[in-house]
Amino acid sequence: MIRHIIMFKFTDVLNDSNRLSKAEKMKSSFSQMKSLINVVKSYDVKVNMKKTDFSYDVVIQSEYDSWEDLDIYLKHTEHQKAIAMCKDIKKEKAVIDYEY
Repeated sequence: MIRHIIMFKFTDVLNDSNRLSKAEKMKSSFSQMKSLINVVKSYDVKVNMKKTDFSYDVVIQSEYDSWEDLDIYLKHTEHQKAIAMCKDIKKEKAVIDYEY
């Protein structure tokens, strides 16, 4: 199995309400990936509720049977649509992909 974890840190947050609004937009944009892309085995989008100087705002954790399936997900039109819907949110990201 392959696990894909990506974390997002917003870089243009006005206040906590603005941060949570952006996080909810990302969550709603990405939360349906498992039902839309058949190679996705598990998919979870979570919003960070405890803000610190070093915390990220949103995490997506997903699992795939193979590296090829992860590539299918990354290139899939539904995934690309979700990315496009969140382009206006300025953010940094950290990614880790590993086999287990």
